[in-house]
This record gives sequence, structure tokens and C-alpha cells, in this order.
Amino acid sequence: MKKKLFVLLAMLFTGFAFAQNSLTGLWELEENKDSDQQMFVEFNDSGKMDIWVAERTEDDVWEYEDKYTLNYYFNGNVLTITVGKKPFYIDVLFSKKRLLLNADEMNNFCHLLDLEVYPSVGEFAAFTAVKKAPQFKLVDQLSEVPYFGSNKELVVWSFTDELQTMIDNYYAKDYPNVKFSYSLTPTDQFPVKLDPVLASGNGAPDVFVLEDAFVRKYIEQGDKLLLDLTDIYNEVKSKMIAYPAEVGSYNGRVYALSWQVSPGAMFYRRSLAKKYLGTDSPKEVQKYFSDWDKFLETARIMNIKSNGKCVVVSSIDDLFIPFKGARKDPWTVNGRLVLDPAMEEYMEMCKTLHDENLEGGAGQWSENWFLGMRGDLRDEYGYRHEVFSYFLPTWGLHYVLKINAPETSGDWAMIPGPAAYRWGGTWLAASKGTKKAKLAKEFIKYCCTDDSFLERWAKDTGDVVSNNNVINRIKDTYEESFLGGQDHYELFAEIANKVDGKLTQGTDQAIERIWTGAVYDYKNGEKSKERAIADFKAKVETTLGFSIR
Repeated sequence: MKKKLFVLLAMLFTGFAFAQNSLTGLWELEENKDSDQQMFVEFNDSGKMDIWVAERTEDDVWEYEDKYTLNYYFNGNVLTITVGKKPFYIDVLFSKKRLLLNADEMNNFCHLLDLEVYPSVGEFAAFTAVKKAPQFKLVDQLSEVPYFGSNKELVVWSFTDELQTMIDNYYAKDYPNVKFSYSLTPTDQFPVKLDPVLASGNGAPDVFVLEDAFVRKYIEQGDKLLLDLTDIYNEVKSKMIAYPAEVGSYNGRVYALSWQVSPGAMFYRRSLAKKYLGTDSPKEVQKYFSDWDKFLETARIMNIKSNGKCVVVSSIDDLFIPFKGARKDPWTVNGRLVLDPAMEEYMEMCKTLHDENLEGGAGQWSENWFLGMRGDLRDEYGYRHEVFSYFLPTWGLHYVLKINAPETSGDWAMIPGPAAYRWGGTWLAASKGTKKAKLAKEFIKYCCTDDSFLERWAKDTGDVVSNNNVINRIKDTYEESFLGGQDHYELFAEIANKVDGKLTQGTDQAIERIWTGAVYDYKNGEKSKERAIADFKAKVETTLGFSIR
């Protein structure tokens, strides 16, 4: 049976003989000379040879799990190694203080040990003499499978081909020695596939993608399921937008990072702003919507000036995520439910907009909601309304507005609106049990933080990246024709740096489903505000176990 060879040197240095035909001494694989992972071979005068695979710790100690002791015989030109009862013959050359072993012949016997050695010079694997004895430590299991030479492989799972594009078009070109086994699964099936392998530790991918809808489910089990990325984040945090790592953190440790940010903005029709506010300038229009009181005041002004034709939004649902962004506290604090004042303000805003006919009454993502982008929203009586604005994130510009209202291109602009918020996103994490922890971290660090890669990615895709260094270099180079020539990239980046990622929790969706029902009960006049809130609290306590503070 093959053994896993995660081994480190356990032998003390015994000296070297550099005579023309003497192997005696301790040698290291030259190709990995400056690496934290190393292969050591020691030839003893007794006719025994030892092989270890080494991993260096932060304290400069080499850890190992196992070693192989084999019989050898050297006649000056050919090294004979016996594995079990089978002899293997390896051609040997000396060059100064280098020992050159035929790589193909070495691999014939190393294959039995699950060990591959890659040539450093032509057909030979080069070893150099170890000049100073390192410190060694025997461990039961190394944190990572050591690799040799240029052969590295990661198993990656995703629900989006976006990461595949990163690998094929960027990472593979920068690091052609790394191989990937890539698996693509639909988003709704992804957690079902991921959960059992993470829980058991069997068959789990090295690196995988997490979607905003379920990222916190895994982050809040990070110490049990995920590889700790705090060390690599600390190296780059000064240049990164904070909120992606905040979403990916739990109990002070970082378990997931993202290459992108998805801040949201308020998109409005320039023609309607000019018609009812006298200006379509984003700087001037923002003054009318700088907080929620001004938002409501302006909605009333436009409604009056348009004789009820212009509504500020097509759906009250559009306002929920921006109001979430205005909170000071998350839904739960120390195991207790918290109803932030911003959520009560949202409830009141929905009621007022509904009662005063300041919103279009469409359900978010409904056909009527999309029709409002083109100015075709109609109420239950068939009356046509003008929709002034939509609250959407980065992807909403490219995949919602542009696709559903191409004929309105150039008649849109964007402003921060009353509150900084985010909507959506994708994170990268690694399995806690991966045997390739170092390589997994290097890959995540590249995809989520590397200046060179992210600049190329941003220019090629238009994605708003999470690296402020990159943003500052390219933010003034964008001009979005759909927004009348406005630089959307710079504004999105400005908003992203104001987003509080610490508000995100794993129980958000369950609580918010109950909260939405309470808001509609109040908005539609089915319950008083007090009764709706009381019933909300009771249902949360009954179904989720949280009590109100």
C-alpha cells in the first residue's frame, strides 16, 4: 500500500564528503532550495539511505511525518536502491558540489512511495549539499501535502464560470505550473453538494466559491470547516475595501475573501429629474435624496408636480436593502434580537409611500417592475406611471437596467442616495482539511488581492474590484454611455468603502422573511404597527429562538 509522504528530515547532520565518487552526506533538492517545502536525501556509510519530505514552520523548524530508509549501493556511476526486494538503478553524475540523479529512473522507485521528483537540469534532478544542520520536529500530520518542483494541483468547486475564466485567462498564464480540477454546479444545488464533504472531510475541494445568500452559513462555522485566511489578509488589508473581509470574518478570524465589491446606488431618469427637479446633474440631484427625510420630501414634490403620474420607485421592496445598509446594529447581538431604528423607519416609509401613492405598487422582479424601467408601469386601473428611480447594485446596472431598458440608454444617472448599501457578491474560501493549504492561500490571495491581476480583470470585465490600489489607478478612466457619460466606477468604489460588512449574519434571511410579512401587514392596514412588530418578535422567538432586547 502506498503511503502518503509528508515527511521531514529527522536525522542530524553527519558531515559530507565531496570526493568525486562519494555520496555520503545530506542533500536537498536544488529546485526547492529557497522553498518552505523540501526533499532531503541522506546517504550513510552503512549502506542505508534516508528520504524525507520537509515543511518549514514560521519558527524555521522543519516538520515531518515519516521517513523512508532504504538500502543502497554505489559503484561510482550507478546508484542501486532496493525497495522491498526490487532493485532500481539510477545513473549518477557529480558537478562541483551538486549531485545529479537521473530523474526518470528516480521516479520509477519513488512512485512506490507516492513521491515524484522533477528534473532541474535536463534529464537529471539536481541535489546540493546541506551545509548547516536544520532543526527538526516529528508531527503526526502535516498541515499541507508538500509538493516538489513545478507540480501543484488544486481541486476547485464553483457555481459560476467566472472563476474558471480567472484561472484559464490569468492565473494559468502567471503560474503555468499549477494544475486545476474544476467542478461547476448550479447555485441552488451547490450547498447540497458542499455540505456533506465539508462535514466529513472526505472528498472536499481545496478551494470553493461561496455566494452572498449562504456565505455566512459557512463563515460562522469557520473554525470547524474553513481554512483560516487571517494571515494572508493581514498582509494586504491596508489596500483592501474592508467590507468583503468583514462579511468573511467570524470571531476575529478571516475565513473568506472576495475579489469584487457589489455596492448599491440610486439610479434615476435624467429626463424626469430635469422635468420635476430642474436639474439632471448627479451632484445636484443627490441633494434631494441625501437622507430618508429628503427622499420622502422629494417624492411628494415630484408627485404633486406630475399630478400623481411620477412615482419615486416602482416598488417599496426596492428600499429594503438600502434601509438595511443604514442600520447601526445587525439583527442579533449576543443571541438577542435587535430591531434597529432603521428597520422601523423602513416600515413607516413603506406605509407612507403606499398610502400617498408615491410608489408604483409593483412587486420587485415582477413584469410590471421591469416595465417601469421603460416608463410603461401601469397600476391596477391601467393608469400609466413614470418611475423616477431604482435601487440597484453594480450588477444591476449591467444585467438589469441595460438589458431591460436599452431604449432609455443615456437617460440614466446614479447617485449614492440616502444610505450606503451592498447587494450580492461572491467569496473564495478553502477547506480546513485541505492538504494544500499554502497553495490554496496563494491562489485565493492572487484572485482576491493581487494588484496586477485585479487591474487586468477590472479593465477586461468592468467588475468593481475590492482592491483600492487598483481602483485609484483606473477609476478616472471610465465613461458609461448608458449613464450619459457618467463615471460609475469611481462612485461605486466610494460607496463600497462606506459599507459595513459586520451587519451581515447567517440568520438574516430567516429573520427578514418574517419581517417582510410584518411590514406588509402594516402597510396594507391589516395590523397596527405595534401589533405587527409584536407578532414579528413572537414569531422570531418561536421559530428561531431569539428574544428581543
